Amino acid sequence: MSANPRRPALSGIFRFCFVSGALGGALGLVLGTLASHLPDTAFAVLNGRAVLHTGVEILMWHAIALCALALGAPLLAPRLARLACLTMATGTVLFCTPVTLFALFDLKIGALSVARIAPYGGTLLIISWLLAAASGLRKASSETL
Repeated sequence: MSANPRRPALSGIFRFCFVSGALGGALGLVLGTLASHLPDTAFAVLNGRAVLHTGVEILMWHAIALCALALGAPLLAPRLARLACLTMATGTVLFCTPVTLFALFDLKIGALSVARIAPYGGTLLIISWLLAAASGLRKASSETL
């Protein structure tokens, strides 16, 4: 018997979500540094620093959650865990990207602010957490004691 037991490798969606989470963490660190060090005049909207800080905070928490969800996937119901990972990755992008673009550039699509996309991302993030919980409950209920 080996001193280093073979551990299952991350594959497919879970590898993608882990890498996305790790890259999201790196991006969150960069954006957090910008939020801390840019002069107030660099922000395109009133309270832009606070807006960016909120986006960074959401990004960092969900980057950690994506990594944890991917690593914990073997303990969860596979389909629900995959759906939770994909929903969380999509929701993070759809929330954090518009918030960042709004704070730094006040970007508009036609006459509408890009920030109007953020609530859709936030809704996906809520759904992803519910899916993650369901994947744990489904797996736990399917196991025999």
